[in-house]
Amino acid sequence: MLTVKGVVLSQRTIGEQDRFIDILTAEYGVIEVLVKGAGKISSKTGSGSQLFAYSEFCLNDKKKGARILSSISPIQIFYGLRSSVSAVALASYFSQVIEFAVLPRAGTPEILRLMLNCLHFLAEGKIEEARLKAIFELRIAALLGFMPDVVMCRACGEYLPERLDFSVEDGYFVCHGCQSTEESLSHFVQMPAASLQAIRHIVLSDFEKIFAFRIGEHSCGPLYQFAEEFLGYHVDRKFPTLEFYRAVSGNQTQEANGQGS
Repeated sequence: MLTVKGVVLSQRTIGEQDRFIDILTAEYGVIEVLVKGAGKISSKTGSGSQLFAYSEFCLNDKKKGARILSSISPIQIFYGLRSSVSAVALASYFSQVIEFAVLPRAGTPEILRLMLNCLHFLAEGKIEEARLKAIFELRIAALLGFMPDVVMCRACGEYLPERLDFSVEDGYFVCHGCQSTEESLSHFVQMPAASLQAIRHIVLSDFEKIFAFRIGEHSCGPLYQFAEEFLGYHVDRKFPTLEFYRAVSGNQTQEANGQGS
């Protein structure tokens, strides 16, 4: 018997009444759970095992590779998500990234914490979705080991140049005037100093502070573009849920901001 707390990332119906769910836990990464009778009207597992629910799961021993749900206690359902199609689409994108990138049996307390906070802010609508998306993308990239080099210009050592070019592939930046001919062959995102400061804040700040920062409207586009492209490049995967989010939200990040320098 195993008792864990986790967020439901995805669900798959098996037959007429059973369902497999994948849950993100702090101790064991993403684990697969079989929910018997989930499709029954009388099922007591419905709310706690629905998509994006955060619950306490009591699990029996594995059967055919998956543990079987014995009992469940909902902790947070995030009802506010259901009022927005784009919020559900963005939460689905977060889930798909985690399912692809997090290894089974890997301890992931910070990733679970990040997901829970993102779901909270999505449900409450207190942070605009595009900003929340960039925070998730950059922070999870750092947690997965893809930390960008945000210290100084690689060429001249300038800490905060007025304008700069950030490499999506190699994760470093150079002053706009320092970029060499060889570097121009790589994919860089041009941005002002304020965008760099936001990236630094997201990847380096204590967890309690990463959602609280100010940035001017003209600096948001480069930040959002870099975050999406940086994560996508380093996990080397295209996510259908991201395309769906773009379609329902009108947030065409790459198309709206160009493809960098």
